[in-house]
Amino acid sequence: MTEISSPASQDPLVLITGKEAARLLGCCERTLWKMREAGKIRCVKIGVAVRFTRAEIARFIESQSTPLKTLMA
Repeated sequence: MTEISSPASQDPLVLITGKEAARLLGCCERTLWKMREAGKIRCVKIGVAVRFTRAEIARFIESQSTPLKTLMA
């Protein structure tokens, strides 16, 4: 298992597993699969393996962020 602090693991194009992606998002793997099936988060398929990029995880988080003005209203 790779460490989160290793330089290679911070590369936005490094592929990570669904388990790792779910951990980064703070959700369970089933929720991640539902989001993928709904087209909310993109994945990379290599044969039967499904992987995610850190860049896609960051993009998804950014797309779900609520503007600060909305929170303070």
